[in-house]
Amino acid sequence: MAVRVLLVGGSEAAGAVDWLRQLLPPTTCLALRSSDEIADADFADGPTILVFLAETPAWRADLAHLMAMCCRLDPAPLVFALVPRTDPDALAAAFRLRVADAAGVPIDRDEVRARLGALLRRQQQAMAAAAASRAAWRLAVSDPVTGLHNRHHLDQALPAAIMAARAAMQPLAVLMIDVDNLKPFNDRWGHAAGDQALRCVADAVRSGLRTGDTIARFGGDEIVVLLPDTAPERARALAARLVMQVARTPIGGACHAQRLTISVGTTMLAIDDDGETLLARADAALYAAKRTGRNRVSEAEAA
Repeated sequence: MAVRVLLVGGSEAAGAVDWLRQLLPPTTCLALRSSDEIADADFADGPTILVFLAETPAWRADLAHLMAMCCRLDPAPLVFALVPRTDPDALAAAFRLRVADAAGVPIDRDEVRARLGALLRRQQQAMAAAAASRAAWRLAVSDPVTGLHNRHHLDQALPAAIMAARAAMQPLAVLMIDVDNLKPFNDRWGHAAGDQALRCVADAVRSGLRTGDTIARFGGDEIVVLLPDTAPERARALAARLVMQVARTPIGGACHAQRLTISVGTTMLAIDDDGETLLARADAALYAAKRTGRNRVSEAEAA
């Protein structure tokens, strides 16, 4: 991902775009923006460096206004200030406003090239570190077969969900889901097809959930879903929809004509529950659904 560089200024800054472009690597994006446009800009697409060009006697106020805007942006861009050499306090004033770096105008091209290059490298290193951190986090909390959260993540998310539900005095529903007859499927089609089947089931279940719901592979062919702020009737209705959705979902690949079903146990957080008792009750409801014919929902009443 390229670092975006925006030159912030008015009509006088327009003429600086060409010489500034000559000082930057050819892959760098460069554009001219006014302060008002910066306030409305979206910086979520990647890291940005703002080059502020002092154009008026009121440049200190203009720079202070820009820095205040940057503090409200997420992620906040770095600011490189080009300030008058004729003002002996200009550089110190820019750094007091917490710019990332600064240089004088008229510019020394070698100096600006070196300083901007250093800022670009800082941003690129920050991008690489953030990407590595995200990858490590995904590896730590994700199940490699289904792409769902793993048991480790569930063990952390469940106590937090219980605490949040009690603090807000809201209901918490739990679904325990099991893929029906996956062992015979594996015996016939092989474990690679079984993994594909698990992924298809996981995707079908995940597609029916809200952003704030938590879904994790519990182990084997079992999946747990945490539904915050969800009343019993909504949990039952959602579980029934998931059963129908999975039954309609083709496995794909060599088994494209095959279908699998799921059984679901549902329960609600009770006053004395901890994570272990809550999951145990959901598991008991799941096995009740298995015993009564599979491809259905069974509910365990909270004590």
